[in-house]
Amino acid sequence: MTKRCTLRVLATAALLAGAATPSMAWRAINSHTVNPLSPVSFEVIGRGGISSVSYWCAAGDYARRVLDAPLDQRIYISRPRGHAQTENAKSAVQFSLEPPANANLNPGFLLTVTRPGDNLSASAAWNLCIPQSGRAE
Repeated sequence: MTKRCTLRVLATAALLAGAATPSMAWRAINSHTVNPLSPVSFEVIGRGGISSVSYWCAAGDYARRVLDAPLDQRIYISRPRGHAQTENAKSAVQFSLEPPANANLNPGFLLTVTRPGDNLSASAAWNLCIPQSGRAE
């Protein structure tokens, strides 16, 4: 199965399960709100003092537990930290299971949320939740 076919299967499964409808907010293991944008993209809402690790943890948790993404699925920043699109919040980051157009997809050495195209595997992002909660669900 090709990667594009896998993404389509994931998107279809999410729609059928009702997990990725734009009106359904979801709470990540680190208590951050995640709002779906499409079957393969979503927005993590920030709170005061939220770190890059917290954004990635919420993204990994959502990708794994809601979208049922495989561990090796890449999660991409589609829009870096800025004002939220899905609610009235000053800080949010948008992520996607598909790479954004014209973005540099080479991972950097720093874990940031400021460059479109920066990406981690679902497993690596999800594992960032362990130090925050003592466990990954």
